Amino acid sequence: MIFPYFGGTPTSMPNFALVVQILSATVVMAILLWAILTINRSSDSYPKRKPPIQITDLPSMTIVLPTWNESKVIEGKLKDIRSQEYPDELLEIIVIDSSSNDETVPLAKEWISSEGSGDGRQYRIIEEETRSGKSVSINRAFEEAREQSTILMMSDADCRLSDGTLLEIAKFFQDEEIGAVTGRQILLNSDQSIKTQQEGSYRDFFTKMRVAESNIHSTPIFHGECAAYRRSAISNHKLVENSNADDSQMAVSAVRSGFRSVYEPSIEFFEMAPPNGRSSRIQKVRRAQGLVRHFWRNRDLALSRNSPIRGIMALEFCLHIIMPIFVTIGFLSGIIHLGSIANIIELNFGGIQKLPTADLVMVFLDILVVILISSGILGLPIPGSRLSYTFFIYMLTIMRAISMIIAGKSLHIWDQVPSVRDELSHHDSREQA
Repeated sequence: MIFPYFGGTPTSMPNFALVVQILSATVVMAILLWAILTINRSSDSYPKRKPPIQITDLPSMTIVLPTWNESKVIEGKLKDIRSQEYPDELLEIIVIDSSSNDETVPLAKEWISSEGSGDGRQYRIIEEETRSGKSVSINRAFEEAREQSTILMMSDADCRLSDGTLLEIAKFFQDEEIGAVTGRQILLNSDQSIKTQQEGSYRDFFTKMRVAESNIHSTPIFHGECAAYRRSAISNHKLVENSNADDSQMAVSAVRSGFRSVYEPSIEFFEMAPPNGRSSRIQKVRRAQGLVRHFWRNRDLALSRNSPIRGIMALEFCLHIIMPIFVTIGFLSGIIHLGSIANIIELNFGGIQKLPTADLVMVFLDILVVILISSGILGLPIPGSRLSYTFFIYMLTIMRAISMIIAGKSLHIWDQVPSVRDELSHHDSREQA
C-alpha cells in the first residue's frame, strides 16, 4: 500500500507498509534473540551430562532400516551396520521395505545370505505390499521387533554411522532418565557446492539449539538417520502415520512418558547433502512439513505449566510456525515500502535524506538484507551472508510447507532424492577401493 505525499511533506496518514514491516522485524528479531539467549544460557547454567564410562550390561537392540528403492545404497548400509562393534547375540537388524520396484530386496537377501549369515546377528526382511509412508513402516517394525530388545533404533539407508556408535548409544541408556538419543550429522560433501555449504551453515546453528535444549531437558527434534529409543518410553505411543517427522514424534513421546530425549554430538553419522537446489527443496519441504505438524500437534506442551519442556516447545513453535509467517509478511511489506519510497522521491523531486527517520532506518535495513541475501546467493565472502541467505530460504521453505498443509497436500509418502543416493554410492565405492 502506497500512501501519497503532497507538497513535499508526508500526510499525517501513517505508511501502513512501514508499520507492518517494523512489527514483523521486531517479532523476528525477538524470536532470534530468544534462541541465541537460550543457546548461551544453557551452556553456562546446565552442566553437560556425561555417559558412564563403564557399561555393566549392554542392552539388547533392534535396528530398523526402512527402505524404498534403495538398491544403490542398501548393501553399503548393511556393511555399515555389520562393521559396528556390538555383541552379536544382542543385535537384531530389520529391513522393512515399502514395496520397492527396484532390486532393494533381492540385494538385501543376497547380502544377508552371503555376508551376514555367519556373524551371529539376527537379520529379518519385512516386505510391505503397498507403499504407505515411512511412519507406517516404523510402527510395524517396532511392533514386530523381538521381545528382548529394550532399545529400538532407526537408521536410514542413505547414512553411515561412525565407529562405535552402537556402544556409545548403549552408554547413554545406562542413565534411567534417558528415553531417547540422537546424534550429530556430518556432511560428507560439505564443500562440494554453494548449496552444500549453505546446508552446513544451517546445520551449525540448529546443532547448537539441539545441544542447548538437551542440556536444559530434552530436544523435540531428532535425526531419523541415527535415533534410538528406550522401548518402555514409546510403547504407549504410535506414530501419526500421515504426518512425517517420525523421529521427532517419538522423541516427544518419550518426554510425555517421563523420560528425557537428548542430542549427543559425540554420536556421529555421515550423509550427503543434496548437491543442487532442486534436490535440496524436495528434501527440505518434506522435513519442514513434518516439523510444522509436529509442533502444532504438540502445542499443549508449550502452554502447560506441568510440561518439563514448556519453554523449549514454545521457542520451537515460534521458530517453525510464527517466525516464517512474519518473515514472509516483513519481506512483502518491505518491497511495498521501498516502492512507496521510490514513489515519494519521484513525486517530490527530493533526495532520500529528506525522508522521515523511520523510513530511512528501514530503507537502510532493506538494503542491508538485500546485500546479505544476494551475497549468499553468489557465494561472496561477506560475513553473515551465507547464514542470512540460508535462514531466508529456510523460512520460505517452511511457508511453502505450511501452504501445502493448508491446501491439503501431504508429503508423508516422500519423493526420494536420487542425487543423494548417487553421491553416497560413489562414496561407498571409493571407500572399498
